[in-house]
Amino acid sequence: MSHEFSSGIMMNDNAAWHGLGEVVEGTLPASEAFQRAQALFPVGLIKIQAVDSTDGSTIDIDDRRAIWRPDTKAILGIASDHYEPIPNSQLLRFAEAIREEVDMDTVVVLRGGAKVAFTAKLRGSSHQVVAGDKIHRNIVGYLGHDGKTAFGGMFTNVRVVCANTLGFAQSDASRTGKQFAIRHNANDVAQIDTVLQNIDMARQSFTQVVNDYQAMQHVPMSFDLYRNWLEQVYQVPAKKDRVGRIEDLPRKWKQLEKAWHYGLGSDIPGVRDTVYAGLNAVTEVESSMKTEGAGKRRMHSALFGGGSQIIKQAHKLALELVS
Repeated sequence: MSHEFSSGIMMNDNAAWHGLGEVVEGTLPASEAFQRAQALFPVGLIKIQAVDSTDGSTIDIDDRRAIWRPDTKAILGIASDHYEPIPNSQLLRFAEAIREEVDMDTVVVLRGGAKVAFTAKLRGSSHQVVAGDKIHRNIVGYLGHDGKTAFGGMFTNVRVVCANTLGFAQSDASRTGKQFAIRHNANDVAQIDTVLQNIDMARQSFTQVVNDYQAMQHVPMSFDLYRNWLEQVYQVPAKKDRVGRIEDLPRKWKQLEKAWHYGLGSDIPGVRDTVYAGLNAVTEVESSMKTEGAGKRRMHSALFGGGSQIIKQAHKLALELVS
């Protein structure tokens, strides 16, 4: 499935949307969280050989290496011979370096160990849009062993519990610039200590984000207005004899209609029948991606292409309704 979840721990008694992983009350020290999430496994490099199918002879491939887990014998990715493995203990060091400013929230292992990530809540950054609807500013740390993903960290409102949410957090951070990334080569890896010593942990204000949501929550939105607003969000093309309607996208409309009536947060007093509820519904539909068999192209589009752009468009048009 597209969430690619292998193991992990969800803290603060808050389960992930996919229902997987250990759930515990409160937070844990980073070292215990990493151990319970099975996120401190070893990683190494091994040589690659090509096998001639006609006679079984082998040819060494000198400019490539396989990234593997010696404990499970799993191949996690392929990299150049200049690739420098970064052990998971460095990601744990990152989490421990910020322990005075955060509370650990999640640690996840994805695709058998190809990626590891943690989410930690910045203390003092919790805000309520309405009573019972809290959002937090998070710092997310991640490390890839797939030959493509760097070692990095970012500020985001996203809670990382799967491959989907890690992708959204990275997309969000690339838009705002609130991130760092270290590639797997000798020069970059040598800078890890300096980077960890100089992380700017000044509490980032996202008051404007909260103010936007609260303003949306104070503006009523009927179901008919929601339907008309969606036609702008999705830019439904016109038919020969009439304007485009959201019902012209039947599969998408079915998801959006369900999210409006029964989506996450719809049962919180003060959310239902507001512009904020409309934005929540679009965000849920475009970010959950629970459909099996959709393939990596669909996932990439939702994280970095069409789905991401639709969420941005929904936020922009929601603010226009507020103003």
